[in-house]
Amino acid sequence: MARRQRRLSIFAVLLSGVLLSSVGGVGMSLYFGVQTTIENTRDLWITMTSADLANAERAVENRITRLANRNRWIASKIAEGRVDPKTPSFWIDNISSLIASETDIAAIGLTTPDGEFFGYDPKTHQFLNTKADLLDGILAEQLPLFGPGPSQTLFPYWQSALRQVVIGEAIPVFQNGQYLGLLIQYLTLPGLSRTLPKQEEGDGRTAFIIVDDHIIAHPSLSNWQRVNMRADDSPFVPKTIEETTSVLPRIDEIGDAVLAQRARWHPVDLGNSIKYALDQRLDVSQVQINSIYSIIVTRDALQSSAVPITFGMHFEPSVFETEGRRIDNLIMIGAAVLLSALIGAAAIAHYFSRPLRRFSSATRQLEDGDLRSLPKLPSSIVTEFNDAATSFNHMVATLNDRERIGRLFGKFLPPAIAEQLLASESDAGTIAPHKCVASILFVDLQGFTSMSEKADPQDVVDTLNAYFADATAIIENNKGIITQYQGDAILAVFNAVGELPDHADAALETAISLQELVHAKQFNGITLRCRCGVNTGELVAGSVGAPDRLSFTVNGDAVNSAARLEAMNKELGTKILIGETTRNQLSDPSRAFLAKEVLLRGRSETTAVYTVTLDGID
Repeated sequence: MARRQRRLSIFAVLLSGVLLSSVGGVGMSLYFGVQTTIENTRDLWITMTSADLANAERAVENRITRLANRNRWIASKIAEGRVDPKTPSFWIDNISSLIASETDIAAIGLTTPDGEFFGYDPKTHQFLNTKADLLDGILAEQLPLFGPGPSQTLFPYWQSALRQVVIGEAIPVFQNGQYLGLLIQYLTLPGLSRTLPKQEEGDGRTAFIIVDDHIIAHPSLSNWQRVNMRADDSPFVPKTIEETTSVLPRIDEIGDAVLAQRARWHPVDLGNSIKYALDQRLDVSQVQINSIYSIIVTRDALQSSAVPITFGMHFEPSVFETEGRRIDNLIMIGAAVLLSALIGAAAIAHYFSRPLRRFSSATRQLEDGDLRSLPKLPSSIVTEFNDAATSFNHMVATLNDRERIGRLFGKFLPPAIAEQLLASESDAGTIAPHKCVASILFVDLQGFTSMSEKADPQDVVDTLNAYFADATAIIENNKGIITQYQGDAILAVFNAVGELPDHADAALETAISLQELVHAKQFNGITLRCRCGVNTGELVAGSVGAPDRLSFTVNGDAVNSAARLEAMNKELGTKILIGETTRNQLSDPSRAFLAKEVLLRGRSETTAVYTVTLDGID
């Protein structure tokens, strides 16, 4: 038996580490410890900043996607000829309600190739018909050169009619093959600035968003007068494309010394341990200004815009250096301060180990798969612990939701079908149609229809549910797939999905087990009897239905013949009838004997049908 490895608690590790450091030399240990703490905290802040920037990028992408989806929808309605985008009623009656919840859209409208603008102002709720903006007019002439195209993001420019810097989302609009103009939604910069990561007060981080070499989001941007108004309060009408973006400050004009020294940024060696954990699109740099160096974390966005967008944050690690100097001074105080430090270390070790122990216990329970009784991790005043607890709780909630989805999914699909759909890399939710040789079982209750006419509807449903529950278990235990419940009938197929070499035997054994079931048990206090038809042959299996409402089904003469064999039981006085093709594929064909030569409906020649002996069943 392998010897169990001795393990230590986090409290013991933290406390013993402090004690050893004091015995081995408090000064040196604390000095290097502070340096390590600075680097680890730097890496942690970089990791946190990476997550903040990723969230900001996702928020921007989601916002732009909503604008693009709305553009495509409006363009499709115009293309269908249902509306005239040059009439006030189109914008007042339709578009006003469409963008009512979008508080950051300055305007939406159509710029025609001849320089006119038709649109809607959500602030005044008025129809707009003015001369088009310079850049909008140029784009209206150039974008549709190759015909209809996707919605594109325009980052950023001064819109003369709106008198502010906007982000445009534009799409060419056609009607009856004729180009009408460019549909543009104008998003205000404050709307984009709200996607900046929210820093905690005093954490020293400064967030920014750069487009090309211009700042479009920064804490100091609100002070930049050219964004909101001109000195003489006169309208600004750009005459060139370059002037449309000149109203935004460049990175060296915002008053941020770190951004102004962008050319001097140098990459930071993070080491493999953190490098591999970060997004590959993340860059970490540092720059030294007046003996103080700052860390800059940037992330290049993935978007459809023609110009590069960069999300970033920078911060000064001086807080760590100050902490290091303070600890260095404490080393010289002496033994009394050392004793206090050890007592404090014990308290800190206990405080910090408690949430870690909770987290460790919860992860072990999660590893065991026990989700329902998994405790919710409490919040912490420590940001990192609180973030870890929140993320863990969210992960557990997501796993619980996935388990619930799986359970609900299984109630509406046979397990084999559900497993194949979940294993598929596609989200189409379909099983490709294919031909196969399979065995079909058709089961119908005797006289249940006439009985249902006289019985209470709830009793009918309860009886059927009780019967179907046991019958379904028998069919699925024999690797069968139920494709349909037809009233009181069941259609099951064997070997349509997955490989089942003995599918003929499985179908016959299922029919026999169903007969044994109804003869041995009552359902909701009612005695039932059933007839079974089993046939084997080539069929087509796959998903059919509307794109959003699909079901798995099988089609072919072999399926129809199984239903006809079931119905012929009544004529021949049998309980199970088997087609000749099924009998020939049984591992022991002699167990089935000839019932009669019959002419099945739809056939021109008679065919032999077989039955089996049911011991103890009359």
